[in-house]
Amino acid sequence: MKQNLLSKEVESKLSDLIAEELKAMYTYVAIANWCQDNGFLQAYDFFLAESKDEKEHSEVLQKYVLDMGCTPSLKDIKVPSSDFKTIKDVIYAAYDMEVALGEMYSDFSIELAKKDVLTFAKIQEFLKIQTESIGFFGDICSAAEGLADTKFEQLYLEKILVKN
Repeated sequence: MKQNLLSKEVESKLSDLIAEELKAMYTYVAIANWCQDNGFLQAYDFFLAESKDEKEHSEVLQKYVLDMGCTPSLKDIKVPSSDFKTIKDVIYAAYDMEVALGEMYSDFSIELAKKDVLTFAKIQEFLKIQTESIGFFGDICSAAEGLADTKFEQLYLEKILVKN
C-alpha cells in the first residue's frame, strides 16, 4: 500500500486546482460553442483545442496526487457564462480566466516553497504554462484595442487569434 505523501492542506489545494483546470476546460467549451454559433469557425477550433489542454492539465495534477498516494477529490463545477457580444469579449474573458488561474498557482507556489518541495516542483510546470497563456492572451487583447465591434473587424481579430 502506498504511503500518503501529501499533507491534507496540500491535497485539498491540489483538488481545488484540479477543479479550476476542469472549470477552465468547461469555460473553453462554452466559448467554443459561442464562437461556432456566431460564425467564428476558426476560433471554435482554437478554443476547443484550449479546452483539451485544460483537461490534460487536470489529468496531470490528478496523476500527481495519485502518485503521491492520495485520491483526488473532484468538486462541483458551475456552468460557465457564455454571455458574450463579440469575439473581443471572448478573448478578454479567456485572458481574465488565465490570469486568475496563474495567480492561484503563484500563491500556492509561495505556500509550498518551504513545506513540500516535490509539489513545489510540479507546480512550477503549471506556472510556466500560465505565464505563456497570460502572455498570449494579453498580446491578443492588445491587438483588440481600438477595433470596432463590426463583424469584419471581429473576423480580423479571429484571424490574429488563430494565427498565433
